[in-house]
Amino acid sequence: MSDNFATLEQDNEQSLQALGKFLLDEHTEPEPERSTRAPLPDSEPTPLTVPVAFNEAALKGESIQQRVMRVNASGSPLLEACQPLLRALSEMPATVADNAQVEVLKRTLNSEINVFTVICEEVNIPWKKMTIARYCLCTALDEAAHASPWGITSGWARSNLLNHFEGDNDGGNKFFLLAGRLSMHPHEYGDVLDIMLRILALGFEGRYSIIEDGDRQLMKIRQRLLALLQNTQDKIGPELSPHGLPLREAIRKKLRIHVPVRATLLLTGLLTAGTFVWCKYHLLVQEHALTSRMDALTRLEFTQPVTKARLRLAVLLKAEIDKKLLSVDENDKQSKVIFNGDSMFASGSVDVRPERIVTLNRVATEIHRVNGYVLIVGHTDATPIHRPGIENNQVLSEKRASSVAELLIKAGVPRANIRIEGVGEKQPLQSNQDPTGRASNRRVEMFVTY
Repeated sequence: MSDNFATLEQDNEQSLQALGKFLLDEHTEPEPERSTRAPLPDSEPTPLTVPVAFNEAALKGESIQQRVMRVNASGSPLLEACQPLLRALSEMPATVADNAQVEVLKRTLNSEINVFTVICEEVNIPWKKMTIARYCLCTALDEAAHASPWGITSGWARSNLLNHFEGDNDGGNKFFLLAGRLSMHPHEYGDVLDIMLRILALGFEGRYSIIEDGDRQLMKIRQRLLALLQNTQDKIGPELSPHGLPLREAIRKKLRIHVPVRATLLLTGLLTAGTFVWCKYHLLVQEHALTSRMDALTRLEFTQPVTKARLRLAVLLKAEIDKKLLSVDENDKQSKVIFNGDSMFASGSVDVRPERIVTLNRVATEIHRVNGYVLIVGHTDATPIHRPGIENNQVLSEKRASSVAELLIKAGVPRANIRIEGVGEKQPLQSNQDPTGRASNRRVEMFVTY
């Protein structure tokens, strides 16, 4: 997607809005790369209302031609084209029957995104706008799915929508950078900014989900986007036929009925007195009912609602985060902790370094406090390994995940609440062609739901 913003960057590459400062963001990130265009769907699109148990045969909706006609007739074609995806975001289910139904949901969303791309091409929506809107919608849908328990257990993050369509995994950061860039051209990109504002209104938080006071900052972002869009709206035009006013006044004069002043005053007095009596009567009735309820009122005892315990790993592990030994991503339902592999294990080893055991004990205490469920996923780089008992990187990743799990169990986390998984070098974060990329790929990810 970086090609989409070449013109914007030439205009004012170093302005505060271009750096996202417009949105209270102090960190700039590289722009998302341009993705390969999505393939065309073979069948009609499917609606996005998702029941508890999904039925693909029941998900057939109107044809692409009907959608195109409706989008062409709309005053905001881009918004109309993405309405099914926005509805899917607002109605993301809290529970799903099983992983097979999750796959049905994912295929449905993939199909609808492909249809969205086709419709935008059919109605000649600029490809740049379509790509930005698709990037933001994929990011928001992935976050909504990943925030649910079924999103974690089904491994949604391993094949998310953003990676499939855009080849990117950093939408939580780049969403706000894109908004800052587009805000410099509100007249040209007002329809895209409108979609981004609706996504924020539906609960998307991105990186602000783990930032202190993130809710207040998100509110300011929404207010500024709304003000920006309102300021770019066209004013109401002048009268279409000002010369018709004299004729209208002449007709009004002919139809005017003359009423004596005394009759007008008498009628006004009667209406005023009648209104006063009617209002007084109804006030007395309501006052009597309220007085009776107050007399019968007894003291009520209220119990303080139980506040659900929340994880505080971002605060608990602040020192390690500052040293870049690990990273934490938290929301109301889940926490994700990524331990850098080199800080946890020696090269080729499956034993956790002693200095990291204290950190794992602190994490285990927090998990036990909220009775959380843990998924531990081990990752390696692509460098082959041949050691006694460790035939390949798949085995190495599984043994490392198992070592972390055993330490959590010793620290008090029930074994039944822990699940481990090793994926070897199959899910790299960066290229394995250089030492920096390989070091980033060697990691252990811990997903905690509660």
